[in-house]
Amino acid sequence: MTMEIGGCKQTHWVGWLQHTDTIYIDWKCPREGKIKLNCDGAHKSSVNLSGCDGLLRDSSGTCLNSYVRKIGSCDALH
Repeated sequence: MTMEIGGCKQTHWVGWLQHTDTIYIDWKCPREGKIKLNCDGAHKSSVNLSGCDGLLRDSSGTCLNSYVRKIGSCDALH
C-alpha cells in the first residue's frame, strides 16, 4: 500500500508548480485560548483496513500535537 501511495504522488505531481506557501482551505482558527481538533479517517476495502489521524492546533494555527493510527478492520462508526 505504501508503494501505491508513493506512486500516486509521483504520477499526480509531475509537472505541477510547487508552492512554498501554506494555503488553508475551509479552516478557521479557534478563538483565543481555545484549541481545535481536526481529525479524519479512511478505509481501504481491498485489504479491509482502516486508519485515522488528527492534529490539535491553537488559536494562532500552531500544531500542538498530532496522531496517526492504523485501527484494523472496522467501519466508519468505529
